[in-house]
Amino acid sequence: MSTDFVLPTKTHFDTFKDNTSIGDVITYRIDATPWEDDNSTITSATWTVEAGQAAISSEAVASGIVSANVTFSQSGKSLISILLTTATQKKKVWLQVLCRDLQNETTDDYGLQG
Repeated sequence: MSTDFVLPTKTHFDTFKDNTSIGDVITYRIDATPWEDDNSTITSATWTVEAGQAAISSEAVASGIVSANVTFSQSGKSLISILLTTATQKKKVWLQVLCRDLQNETTDDYGLQG
């Protein structure tokens, strides 16, 4: 499974949001080429779990697209920072993910009784 985001040019937008379920491994890709056009080439991206139970692997930067695999093993919210580094500056963006336990989550039956 994968999810793609785009980092816009000249904006204060810096937070991406997603929903998932326990056991999912999602490849997140952030296309930062519009941002690079007004700044400079991204040389590295550091993904860090600031809060929650996510695990990050396979971080990469290629042609303005930063990516990583993120595994979710527990329900709850995770906050991940992604520090984009160029030769002259740094920009931090955030990824907020709500992970649900679909096996134990109650669902609304809309008043229907079985």
